[in-house]
Amino acid sequence: MKKLLIIIYVASLLTGCSQEVVKQAKSSEAPSVKLNRADKEKIAEQNFIDGCVLETKGQFNDAIAKYLTALKYDQKAGIYYTVAKNYFRLNKLSSAINFAQQAVRNDSGNVEYMTLLASIYSSSHLEDSSAAVYNQIIKLDSTAYTAYFSLAQIYEAKRPTEALKLYKKVIDLIGPEWSVLVRLVALNERMGNIQETVKMVAELVKLNPSNLQLQKVLIDAYIKTKEYDKALLMVNESLASFPDDFDLLELKGRVMIEKGDWKDASGEYLKLVANPQVNMEAKIRIGTSFFAASEKDSNNLHIAKEIFQTIDKDTADWQVNAYLGEIGIREKQDSIAIEYLKKAAGLAEWNAQVWVRLGGLLFDNRKYKDAVSYMSKAYSKFPNDFAVNLIYGLALSQENDHLKAKEALQRALKINPDDVTALSAMGYTLNQLKNDEEALTYLQKALSIDPNNIQVLSITAMIHESKKEYKISDSLYTKALKLDSTNALILNNFAYSLSERGIDLQNALEMSKKAVAQEPKNASYLDTIGWIYFKLDSLDNAKKNVETASNMEEKNATILDHLGDIYFKLGQKEKAKQLWNKAYSLDQSKAEIKRKIDKGEL
Repeated sequence: MKKLLIIIYVASLLTGCSQEVVKQAKSSEAPSVKLNRADKEKIAEQNFIDGCVLETKGQFNDAIAKYLTALKYDQKAGIYYTVAKNYFRLNKLSSAINFAQQAVRNDSGNVEYMTLLASIYSSSHLEDSSAAVYNQIIKLDSTAYTAYFSLAQIYEAKRPTEALKLYKKVIDLIGPEWSVLVRLVALNERMGNIQETVKMVAELVKLNPSNLQLQKVLIDAYIKTKEYDKALLMVNESLASFPDDFDLLELKGRVMIEKGDWKDASGEYLKLVANPQVNMEAKIRIGTSFFAASEKDSNNLHIAKEIFQTIDKDTADWQVNAYLGEIGIREKQDSIAIEYLKKAAGLAEWNAQVWVRLGGLLFDNRKYKDAVSYMSKAYSKFPNDFAVNLIYGLALSQENDHLKAKEALQRALKINPDDVTALSAMGYTLNQLKNDEEALTYLQKALSIDPNNIQVLSITAMIHESKKEYKISDSLYTKALKLDSTNALILNNFAYSLSERGIDLQNALEMSKKAVAQEPKNASYLDTIGWIYFKLDSLDNAKKNVETASNMEEKNATILDHLGDIYFKLGQKEKAKQLWNKAYSLDQSKAEIKRKIDKGEL
């Protein structure tokens, strides 16, 4: 019933279109001057020739005009066909269908005319009509392999089993054609019939053992069916005859990877990567596969590095530099990673992710000035990128440019108002700008989202401490240490808070020692432990630690102030006064330092 409906539909379409064409022909008949048949044919022939000349020049619209004039005098099928073909070239599909239908109606046994009509139907997405015409062609000529192939392509989506039969028919007619085999493999795989593909291609290889394309199809099929030993045996046999074939080398690499022999696979892939004839996209894809595999086996990271370094010798591709940067990070060679990522950012200025990765790495390595510089450039290119604004704000804050940091963090929070890191950073920045009430608003929001965030707990405790709300600050520090008793930041800050109040100094000292043990080159932590020793009257230990901190951060007013107090206690009052003056010049908000300078004593 379904076939009958299709035939009726096509027939009605053909009839409707033909009537229109006939009407068109009638409406444009020759003038009333009577011409005999021979004269009409002569005029038609001349216009047709003129049209052919114009067509060869690519003047298709002018050619069509000549052909239509020819049709006024002679309605031969070939002229209709030629008009249809030229409308098809111009993508005027409706007109092309009309004239192609008329050509087929005038000469219903002409396969060439029918093939054109089927092609136009297909381009017009009239697959059922196209299929009907291809079926008519096959009835007329059972050896028309192009009709079988085209019909199979149409059937792939909705009638895959029929499509398989048609592709096999094409192979029966013309032999193992590569384009047909590729579609057969893909279709069989989609239908879960990969074993059928193996069987079919294996038979074809027996019949034509020297056909390299068939060998590759069979090797690929063996890989997909996990018959790795067969695949490896066959690829080695093929490589014996074609040792430099890129496809075979990649297939061998794939077999080894599937077997888990990444190291052996790397040898095959390195041959491809080193070959200048292999395109860059393929080389990068190879390196990427080894990089991804390093998640499961870290040995593959070295292979990925070797591959990308080999590629890097012959190109300045941003992806290569980006991957080498990532590999540097994985290998904990941050300085090398930074240089590669700088190159990648320069080569791919449009890629926000590369800039973010670079800025994040600079920040993590405490290269805050560089981070500010690069993220300033990134911000000019990606002003609405959350990560760019966040890292920019964090770096500015570390460089004590808190006003600009506030602006960057505001932009970040506008984009993502619930990001805990941005909220925490904003809280810290506002605290540094002496706006504690607003800072606490951001920090409380962060804690409502993540109540166990140690960073937020620390900053919140620090603000309450500065407000002398010690009960709150101590409870926050205690909560944070319960969550992570080894957290150096909390240990240091809590210890410093106790030392400033002069209470529980032995406990403060123990906490401070743990923090310094984790980060022995952290100036703030050295200052804290030195200050605790000062409160415990262990002045030599105090001087040693705070002086080291001062050498590391020469413009830190708090550290210089502490060092001045230590020297005063050691009896070196002039040295103490020099240090207090220097500290006050750096931060004139510290009234206590001014008082000591004026009094000349603690």
